[in-house]
Amino acid sequence: MHPVKILFSVAFAAMAAPAAFIGQSQASDHADTPEIAANPGTDLTDVYIFPSTRRPNDDVVLVMNVNPLIAKGTSLSKSFDPGVLYQFKIDTNGDNVEDKVLQVKFNGTGTAQTVSVGFPQTPALLGAASKLGMFSPVERPINKSFTPRAGYSVFAGAREDSFFFDLEQFFTIFPDRATPINGIPVSNPNAPQSTTWRSPGVAKDFLSVNRFSVLSIVIELPKREIFGDMPLGVIGVWATTSVQDGDQFVQMDRLARPVINEVFATVANNRHKINNEISPIDDASQIKKDIESFMVSPAGRSAAIRNVIKAVLVPDVLKADLSKQGNATYLGVETGGATGGLFGGRALTDDVVDLSLGVVFGTTISDLGLAPADGNDIPTLTSDNVTSSGKHFKTVFPYLGNPY
Repeated sequence: MHPVKILFSVAFAAMAAPAAFIGQSQASDHADTPEIAANPGTDLTDVYIFPSTRRPNDDVVLVMNVNPLIAKGTSLSKSFDPGVLYQFKIDTNGDNVEDKVLQVKFNGTGTAQTVSVGFPQTPALLGAASKLGMFSPVERPINKSFTPRAGYSVFAGAREDSFFFDLEQFFTIFPDRATPINGIPVSNPNAPQSTTWRSPGVAKDFLSVNRFSVLSIVIELPKREIFGDMPLGVIGVWATTSVQDGDQFVQMDRLARPVINEVFATVANNRHKINNEISPIDDASQIKKDIESFMVSPAGRSAAIRNVIKAVLVPDVLKADLSKQGNATYLGVETGGATGGLFGGRALTDDVVDLSLGVVFGTTISDLGLAPADGNDIPTLTSDNVTSSGKHFKTVFPYLGNPY
C-alpha cells in the first residue's frame, strides 16, 4: 500500500489533538482495505491533471499512479495487473456522473507486457460497474512512450513516485504507528520523540530518500477529445481500478483528491472500503458524513469552517477548467482561483500535504475569506516542511521522473 493510504488513516485522529495530549493517543496500524492490500495492482496512489507543456492551450495530461513502494533496482521488472481495468472517468456537465471514460488494459506480464488504450467514449455502464469499450488497435510495450493516434501521447510503466511527505518525522511524533513496511527504527514505540514537524532543510521526503517507484499511466490528449464540439468548461476527474466479475468489471478502488478518504474516514465499519467502491454521486451520503464527524471531533472546527470544507471537498473529484489558461493549481476551481490559478486540477509539484494540513489544522479557510477564524487551529501541525525539490520531474512527456 502507498504510505499515505497506510498511515494517514491512522494518523490524523491523533494529529488533531493538541500537542499536550499527543502522548495519550492510542494507536493501531491500518491499511486501506484488506482486499487492496492483497492486490497491489488495484492500489491507486495519486491522480493528476494539468496542461501539456507541448501545447498548453490545447492539450491536457492525465496521470494515474498505482502499485506503490517498488524498491530501487526492481522497477523495470514490474508490470501492471492484466486482470485489472484502469479507468479515468470524466464528468463534463457537473452532475458527478461520468460522461466519458478513458480505459487502459494490459496484456501479458513482465517486461514483455503490452498496453492498449481506449479513447474518450461514453461508458456502457455507469458507476461502480464497467464494461470494456472500444480500444485503439495500436498496442505497444510498457515503459515506452507511443502515439496511438494523432494528438495523443501515452506512457505506461515504472516512474519515480511523485508524492512527497516527511514520513520519518511522522513516526517520531507518533512512534506507535510504525510498521515493518516503513523500515524506520523506533527506540521507544510508546512515547513520542517529537511534537512538531522538522524544520525546512532538515525535513526529508521518505519516498525520495528511499528511492521508491510506482507504476504510472500517463495520457496526453487534446481537450477537444473530451468535449467534442461543445464549449470547453469544467470537468470532474477520478480514477478507478476494477476487476472482472462475469461480463462486467467491479470497482475495487477510486481516487481523485489526495488524502480525502485516508484523512476523514475511519477504517472501522468498513468506511474506507465503502468509499473506495462507490461513485462520486454517492459521496454526499458517505464521505460528507466522514468529513463532518472528523471536523467536529477530534479536529474541533467551527460549523462555518466545516461547511466550507464539505462544500469544497464533496464530491471527491478533481476539478479542472479546460477553458482556462495557466498552470494547474490544486483546488483552484473550487476556491475561485484562491489557491493560485483558475485551471485547477493538480500539478506534480502541488504541495497537497501542506494544503490539506492547513485546511484541517490551520487557518487556510479563514485566510481565504471563506469562513471566519475559529481559534482552534494547531500551527505546529500545518506543514511537514517537505517540498518537491527532491523529485526529478520532467518538463516534457511523460513528466514524472525516471524510476529508481
